[in-house]
Amino acid sequence: METIRKAYAAAAKTAQWSILRHPSRSMAETLRVLADRAEGLLEPDVYGRGELIESFELNMAKKLGKPAALFLGSGTLAQPLALKLHSLQRGKNAVALHPTSHLVLHEHDGYQQLWGLEGHLVGEPNTPIHLNDLHQLPAENIAALVLELPMREIGGQLPQWHELQAQVAWARQHDIAVHFDGARLWHCPAAYQRSLAEICDLADSVYVSLYKDIGGIAGAILAGPEDFIAQARIWARRAGGNLISWYPYVLAAELGLEENLTAVDEAVSYAQKLGPMLGTIEGVTVQPEVPQAAMFHLHIEGDADTLIGKITRHAELESVIVLPLPRATVGHSSVFEISVGRRTMAEPPEFWLTHLAKCLGR
Repeated sequence: METIRKAYAAAAKTAQWSILRHPSRSMAETLRVLADRAEGLLEPDVYGRGELIESFELNMAKKLGKPAALFLGSGTLAQPLALKLHSLQRGKNAVALHPTSHLVLHEHDGYQQLWGLEGHLVGEPNTPIHLNDLHQLPAENIAALVLELPMREIGGQLPQWHELQAQVAWARQHDIAVHFDGARLWHCPAAYQRSLAEICDLADSVYVSLYKDIGGIAGAILAGPEDFIAQARIWARRAGGNLISWYPYVLAAELGLEENLTAVDEAVSYAQKLGPMLGTIEGVTVQPEVPQAAMFHLHIEGDADTLIGKITRHAELESVIVLPLPRATVGHSSVFEISVGRRTMAEPPEFWLTHLAKCLGR
């Protein structure tokens, strides 16, 4: 497996065309670009204070329609921190999460083990949360409801806008805070035909990633009311999440927003065309059938090693990377996550249809 993956990585580095999200830079190129951006800035930020980082946080707060925002190193810190604050405000330690939440699947139960929270799983694994699912919760015990928009583990699915509003209204009725896991929230304006601020107005707190679709080095924003963010700063310090300087990450986030944010709406439309096209190939199933976000999953018949070998050989022969590495296995199929970005959209959807069919020999 390791040998196969190394061969794939080598082919991906030299391929002329790639379906993988955005054009990339080497580490050296990235640092040179960031150094140019730093010209004229007199001082680095110090423990979260300084013109660069405070201006960035203010701009992000405005973009998300919230009074205040805090730059943090990761969503793995931002999200449980937000839930802890909601828990303290309400004197309850239970939170409701979808079974595929990042906090449940990928953080080693950190929200429980480190932050002392209790999780209630709500909804079915393969669909977004529905209002009827919420009615099954012990609402009197819940401090916060986590809603991921869009939902990464199920191909970027989203609840309908009226359904989302109904879920938020239910939470308000029961004095339950609403927290948006917005790692890919940038997709939602095109999906819902509403502004980021209008979408975020439904939530008490919002997390967004600064590297996934944006292309920064790392980093996250937590946004919410001013008093909430003031407390979040204190808790970030307690958790060791307030580094002496963040300026390389802030500069990279600014650059990524400039280069990639305006392309996300187009990427959503492109994904909605590309997904069904690829689903016409024999042995390929798209989840969801019609993508809702700038991402979707392909379930392709075959074991992972065999498929990685085919992708690598196609890249070596055609200089085209048609798929990322598989991220899961379901039954007799391997699951590939397609995240559409500027590099994907450099070619029409028909280009990827032709090359994926040729790669798979179908």
